[in-house]
Amino acid sequence: MNQVHRSSISRTALAVAVTSALAFAAAACGSGGDTSSPPPAGDDGVASAVARGEQIARSRGCAGCHGQDFDGGAGPSWVGLAGSEVTLADGSTIVADEDYLVRAIAEPNADLLEGYSLRMPANNLSDAEIDDVVAFITSLADDG
Repeated sequence: MNQVHRSSISRTALAVAVTSALAFAAAACGSGGDTSSPPPAGDDGVASAVARGEQIARSRGCAGCHGQDFDGGAGPSWVGLAGSEVTLADGSTIVADEDYLVRAIAEPNADLLEGYSLRMPANNLSDAEIDDVVAFITSLADDG
């Protein structure tokens, strides 16, 4: 009976560890977090949107797949993405304009890119947060 009790405790501990690891991974991929802090003092429009967008992208775990410098990894590079022509999984091409970028973030499975089998997780970003992330991605086109 003592051995059965130990086995039950071991299974419970394993289940707790696995559940905790999955919850942490989901949070790191953008499914949680509060970025509702007010804009920085002296908000100067585009520059502040870019800074907020980078902060959101880093705090929501986007860099985990898109690269620490957003130059790619398991997910596509954001450097030089805005305004470029991309090939979708169905073989069609589309320009990665603002509408595409907003849709790609708001509806991660809408337009899947060719060559990426890992699916971007759903997120709970507000429209304003998505606009800020798009401003950040657009700013990386100038750096590419």
